[in-house]
Amino acid sequence: MRDTTCLERLSLALRTALACLIVSLTTLYGPKPLKNWATFPAFSYLTTILIWLSDAEPTYGEVLKCCVDVSYATFQTAAIVLVSVLVVGPASLGISFVAPVAVAVASFIVAFPASTSLLTKRIAFGQIVLVYVTFAVFNGEVAHVFMLPVHVAASTALGAIASLLAVFLPFPRLAHSQMTKGCKLYAENALERLNLFVEVMMARDNTTAQVLIAKAASLSSAARHTLKGIKIHHERLAWERPDTRFLKKKQKHQGEKLKATEFLMRGMEIALGSCSSFPLGMSRDEVTNLLEAPRTHIAHEPASTLKPEDRLTWLPEAGSLSTTSLPVYFFRYCVELFRGDVSSVRQDSKRVDGSFTSKSFLDALSVWMARERFVFAFKCSISLGLAVLFGILYNKKNGYWSGLTVAISLVSGRQATLTVANSRLQGTAMGSVYGLLCCVVFQRLEEFRFLPLLPWIAATVFMRHSKVYGQPGGVTSAIAALLILGRRNYGAPTDFAITRIVEASIGLLCFVLGEVLVTPARASTLARAELKHCRDAVLDCIGSLVLCSEQKNMPLSDLRSKQAKLNSHVEALERLTSEALTEPNVPFLKPLNAVSYKKVLVSLSKVSDLCLYVCDGLTNLSGAHPWDQAITHDLKAFQEKLHSSVKCLEEMASTKTRARLQKELQKRKICHDVEAGTASNDNYSNMELGPSQDDAERFSVSFVKLLKEATEKTSGSTTAEEVVKNETTLCLSSLGFCISRLMQETVCIMTEITHTT
Repeated sequence: MRDTTCLERLSLALRTALACLIVSLTTLYGPKPLKNWATFPAFSYLTTILIWLSDAEPTYGEVLKCCVDVSYATFQTAAIVLVSVLVVGPASLGISFVAPVAVAVASFIVAFPASTSLLTKRIAFGQIVLVYVTFAVFNGEVAHVFMLPVHVAASTALGAIASLLAVFLPFPRLAHSQMTKGCKLYAENALERLNLFVEVMMARDNTTAQVLIAKAASLSSAARHTLKGIKIHHERLAWERPDTRFLKKKQKHQGEKLKATEFLMRGMEIALGSCSSFPLGMSRDEVTNLLEAPRTHIAHEPASTLKPEDRLTWLPEAGSLSTTSLPVYFFRYCVELFRGDVSSVRQDSKRVDGSFTSKSFLDALSVWMARERFVFAFKCSISLGLAVLFGILYNKKNGYWSGLTVAISLVSGRQATLTVANSRLQGTAMGSVYGLLCCVVFQRLEEFRFLPLLPWIAATVFMRHSKVYGQPGGVTSAIAALLILGRRNYGAPTDFAITRIVEASIGLLCFVLGEVLVTPARASTLARAELKHCRDAVLDCIGSLVLCSEQKNMPLSDLRSKQAKLNSHVEALERLTSEALTEPNVPFLKPLNAVSYKKVLVSLSKVSDLCLYVCDGLTNLSGAHPWDQAITHDLKAFQEKLHSSVKCLEEMASTKTRARLQKELQKRKICHDVEAGTASNDNYSNMELGPSQDDAERFSVSFVKLLKEATEKTSGSTTAEEVVKNETTLCLSSLGFCISRLMQETVCIMTEITHTT
């Protein structure tokens, strides 16, 4: 898989270099009429780099969509510029302090609509900066005023056309073929994990099994990345083949099938990770036959030859049921799900709570979206206006670069502001230094200065995927080298490089200022607030589960909606945590506890999956009520302990001073603060806040007792009745495991939250 990824990146690097080469040859050696139209070659390079070094890896469908976005941005900019020229006049726009105001107003108009893409906004921002700074540079005395937007549009079109040609040469890079490769990579990954599962079940000791499970977890992370790529390429099919719009159901079925397959693979991984001892007492042939259904499903081989009545003959008798055997039954339950309609297992994304369709919610949503659009537009207006103002004050002739630096940096959502600014500044410096070195080497061969661009552009594609520089550093390093080596008649390269680095620094300072003014909250602060939302969502899931145990024939829509809510909060917490970990440490602010938050994220993901398995298990029981008074009592006791734990944590969080906090901790017989590094009091080190793992174990014992009684009472006189009995036993066993493991993960979450309070 790693070799395939490197080859894909090399292919993208060559195509990106080819697109830049087309622009370079056209602007340097192309026909004179064409060069007279495309008078801004720097913006042609910028357009090409924004298309090819975007967050997603371009295919023909993506590049075609980008060309449409670029065209829309060009028409939008032309309309704004023409109106401003007619209303204000070119002479007034040439005043140094009027141009930044015009940029700020035009940027606000471009940024406010929610229907336009980020690329459209970035291209429009860049075009606005070019036009109005040009007015300021020439003091409004621009020959053929109405031709200026045309020259900007021609330069933009050159970059878009070069990108479109590069995606076709030497052969088209289609989303369909990339999606097929992604499916093949995922199948190889899943089969490798199945082989690891076999080795885990045959492991001689726990240490060997844990090492293999850790390896499977790393493969699972790679599989999630592959599935994200498949989803992205699937969305681009409509641009390559418009007829796929009429085949959405079939295409969506394939995507849901892959998601459901990964869901079951994660369930098997959870089951093996919960086993207390190895080996599991099965021969290699038995394990191989057991995993025949997943293997044939993933490899798209002919269906299993096992008959329905032969599939569940390996189920245990009532006397052999125990709490330690529940993980094995859940593993077999996941295997059995592979034999049915896999795409019907994971239905969380399609279930929506009916209360969400109320008019009040829609009104609140529209107000929130309008506020978000206004905040983003205000941020773009302030950042670009200040960048152009200070850029013109520093160097009027090169005042473009501060505004263009901000134009390619703005995003609608949150981002690690200081990290992005640092990466962009380093990329600008590296690209400029590389360009200057190449100018020295090719001092006597000025006609061939563009040749060193090709390996550098290829290197920036790999730089884009690095953790140090990322996409911001890769984009700016490519642009910096292109502006020095890919153009002529801009003065001394050294003077230009120094001026541009200063202008880029001015732009990045204005970018940081705009981000801080509009979104002053740090990601670590938002992550701590999101952790509370995740905790409350887990409590809601536990509450829905308690209601299911108390009320017979209760619909599962409530539990599914609570799981969907939890899943959305987990995704937000994961995003904020990754951003917070890239923030620089501030001496007087407490950093995020990375270890604890990563543990919480793992447990929250498992809770989300286990809730879906509980819903699926209750659905497969066909109306049977798998609860009794003891189980309901254990669940309610667990819920009450959770609520008391949360209440205690909230009271502790409201305690401001450390002395009062220590007093509260002593009062509750809890005296430990892992994140602050304070040692715990020996007298209270064994005291707990809220539920413990013993509660989960107590529930498992009660459920196994119920399961034994149900198995002994049920008898099958015929083969069909025996199959139904075995299926019910298997479903009940997996349900007991899921609820017990859900309780265990909830205890782990509360423990980590307590440590980080």
